[in-house]
Amino acid sequence: MTQFFFDAHQVWQYVALAAVIVSIGFSFQKEMTSTSEKVYRISAVAIDIQVALGIVLWLFDSGWNLGFMQGWIHPIFGLAAVGAVHAIVGKARDLDPAEANKRVRWGFIAVLVLVVAAIGVAEMA
Repeated sequence: MTQFFFDAHQVWQYVALAAVIVSIGFSFQKEMTSTSEKVYRISAVAIDIQVALGIVLWLFDSGWNLGFMQGWIHPIFGLAAVGAVHAIVGKARDLDPAEANKRVRWGFIAVLVLVVAAIGVAEMA
């Protein structure tokens, strides 16, 4: 059963990465629209699913025994990405539409760094 979650986690990482890249593209619009807000929320859900799959794997496959980088640093990057993306999307709704996209752009660039770091740390092992 854990093999299914492992395979899903490995495939979904690229879905989450693509969603973040698409969100960065949408953030270059002049102002945040209802469509761009939906894209940002879809990206947040994609990262949520990726981290949820990772938590299931970590719990049921003794993730704490995988070594420091893969067992601890990789999940920390993933959890940081979840927190960052939700803070960004949540705060953007309270801002002026033009200012919101500027903040979202830089926030999603930070999330992109966290996602790429998480993938890189996982691939190191």
